[in-house]
Amino acid sequence: MKKYLSIFLSSVLSGFCITFGATVYLLCLANGKSNPDLMKVIGSFMFGIGLFSIIHYGLWLYTGKVGYVLDNKPIYFISLLVCFLGNAVGCLTLASLIGLTGQGEVLKAAATPIVEAKLNSTWYSIFIMSMMCGVMIYLAVDGHKKCQYTLGKVIFAFMPISLFILAGFEHVVANVAYFTYAGIFSWKAFGYFIIMLIGNGVGSIVFDGLIKSVEYFKKEKKEESSKAE
Repeated sequence: MKKYLSIFLSSVLSGFCITFGATVYLLCLANGKSNPDLMKVIGSFMFGIGLFSIIHYGLWLYTGKVGYVLDNKPIYFISLLVCFLGNAVGCLTLASLIGLTGQGEVLKAAATPIVEAKLNSTWYSIFIMSMMCGVMIYLAVDGHKKCQYTLGKVIFAFMPISLFILAGFEHVVANVAYFTYAGIFSWKAFGYFIIMLIGNGVGSIVFDGLIKSVEYFKKEKKEESSKAE
């Protein structure tokens, strides 16, 4: 029980971090009407501080943890469920609080068209875009972990995040913040969150599996070369 409580609390903090990133991104969009494209790019990079903080403090984020399913036993799925619930609680709580401030109306105006566009998309579009986001988060987390250079770690933590935002990929946790700011909740939204949850997982897990396959064949080839010598 203590293990899952620890995961839940860590996940709530991750939800806070993602909400900070989503908030600054929305404010960049809202305050950059004179040069929306530039402000969108700036906002996408600013969003990356959320994941960078999560990685730095070793917090639990569903999209950052789901890619390692193949390295764990089936019971790991319980940890992932607790993780997502914590992420959602963190985003919902902080976004609701910030929404009560003077920035609330600005954030709602910026988030509403984003949320409406998502709800007007087909379920399979949401699923595909969620898978692509899963890949981006896996690259950010695993790349940061494996890179041996400080600058490289920073690049891995920020670039995939900027890419998934600019490409419009679907991040299930970030979307909790967007939907909360927009104040739009429905059964269709709930269904789309389930699709995004699965899509993020499938994209990350499949990519991890492909990476492991490549590494396996490289190792096998190296062993064969050693034997031949």
